[in-house]
Amino acid sequence: MTGENKYNFDYAVPKKPEGSYKTKRTLMKIAYVVVPIALIAAFYPLLNFIVFVVFVPLFAILSRPIIGGTWRYVNYDLRYEIKNAGTIRFTHYYGKKFRVDKNDEHADEKVAEKFILEMKIKDFDVVAPYNDPEHRAAFDKMGIKNVIDHSSSPSNPNVYYATYRNDSGEMCAILFDMIDRTLSIFEHYNKNTVVTELHFSGEETLK
Repeated sequence: MTGENKYNFDYAVPKKPEGSYKTKRTLMKIAYVVVPIALIAAFYPLLNFIVFVVFVPLFAILSRPIIGGTWRYVNYDLRYEIKNAGTIRFTHYYGKKFRVDKNDEHADEKVAEKFILEMKIKDFDVVAPYNDPEHRAAFDKMGIKNVIDHSSSPSNPNVYYATYRNDSGEMCAILFDMIDRTLSIFEHYNKNTVVTELHFSGEETLK
């Protein structure tokens, strides 16, 4: 949590490897093995000895930055920041600066991240527990098609949903991990926040 305001807060949690995200991680690992072999096989008939003298050592040198620069996109944190009088900003956090989303005017120049959503907390229509049977039933009845999953895992018992309308007037929602500190901030800024006892206590902040 920052020291500017007691309602300012940063939170980040690793995305759990499951579903399509897990598949992407697996495919990336396979690519790290298959691509070098395919390149060597393709160039070997043409370059033969030169391949092993020049290409293989060169690839070995470049492999670390290549892996480091690509693996982060299938091994990122889900981050949200609360600041500026109750504005919450959701991003995918990739670590220290490598590439900054040029479409995000508020992007931090010191970190690599992907902008997901920015909203005034007070502008969310409903903020409620996603995995609570009663509130989940209410959510399902809304029939929201545009749902952003920004949770560590949809099965996490502390996932909340927040509904809102986009610029086109369409009903949308975002799922995210709720913790005690965040819940108290939402309660402060949005009267439509359902306050419930979370299944575990604790805070995980991004330094």
